[in-house]
Amino acid sequence: MDKGHTILFEDKAGCLRLADRILKCYEGALGTGCFLELLQFSENRTYLVRDPARHKRAVLRLCRPGYHTKDELQAEIEWLSALSRDTSSRSLKLPVPVADGDGGYVQSVDAEDGLIYNGVVFRYQTGRLLDTYTPEEQLPWFEKLGEVTAVLHRQVQGWNGSGNIQRFHWTYETMLGKRAIWGDWREIPRLTRQMYDILSAADRMVCNNLKAYGMDKSKYGLIHADLRASNLLTDGDRLRIIDFDDCGYGWFWQDLAASLSFIETLDIVQLLIAEWLKGYGRILEPGEEDRRMIPTFIMMRRLQLLAWVTSRRGSGGAQFSEDDFAAGTVELAERYLGGWLSGI
Repeated sequence: MDKGHTILFEDKAGCLRLADRILKCYEGALGTGCFLELLQFSENRTYLVRDPARHKRAVLRLCRPGYHTKDELQAEIEWLSALSRDTSSRSLKLPVPVADGDGGYVQSVDAEDGLIYNGVVFRYQTGRLLDTYTPEEQLPWFEKLGEVTAVLHRQVQGWNGSGNIQRFHWTYETMLGKRAIWGDWREIPRLTRQMYDILSAADRMVCNNLKAYGMDKSKYGLIHADLRASNLLTDGDRLRIIDFDDCGYGWFWQDLAASLSFIETLDIVQLLIAEWLKGYGRILEPGEEDRRMIPTFIMMRRLQLLAWVTSRRGSGGAQFSEDDFAAGTVELAERYLGGWLSGI
């Protein structure tokens, strides 16, 4: 069974009961009488918390069991706290965690399947999800996205505690290698021999390019790791970041690749990258070596998503045709092997 897959977590009613137990821990902060509505079932189950008496809202995340430890979830809160302290609210709009009556941010409950389920609550953020825009409509927002991504990277590079918190490392091995957290793309049964050979060649090129690029502190550190359109809200002229659940250690430029998740094969990608670079350059100057690695990080992310789409079938975040997604990934691999985006 894939890591994090349990019968109970796939059970809507069972998860709602667990989320209700977690919600009770927040009665002091949110009041009594609140109820839950499922917002999304993806890597986690996310619920809208409604308080009919005071017309207030919050968001409760019931975490997939086995994905993060309680210490890792507390580390996410620690980084959000440091970001709030070190950056201007004008430049970066962040999730705000809600504490229980004892000042704790992560709640744990025992479940009937013998596992421990963790949950966290955040203030509700207004706005429109960027993934409700067409890629063409997203284009003006990518300049802002590049800017806020650079603000994140600058904070990490200046924060002494950024290397000490307990989170995943998003490396070749944990994305595409033998310890891949989201599964191994090589095990997808639908791949023909020809498809497998093309993807393997792209995988080898990714691996070799990453080794040559290196992992020094100017290139590798704490990142959001999932700045795709479904984790971004537009509110007026502001862009809000939500869901730091996948934050961890990785190459900084993986954040750009994640922003292009599921749309990597579209013709507009080069324009989106150009806008992102324009915004990023206002805060941090990208080097030529960084620019050359953009296709590699996009290819690595796409291969990682290929495994995720298969391993998370049935969840709200993986409503794609697996055959079409695999074919698109092969198409992207052929472009990558042929020097795709080499002049960016």
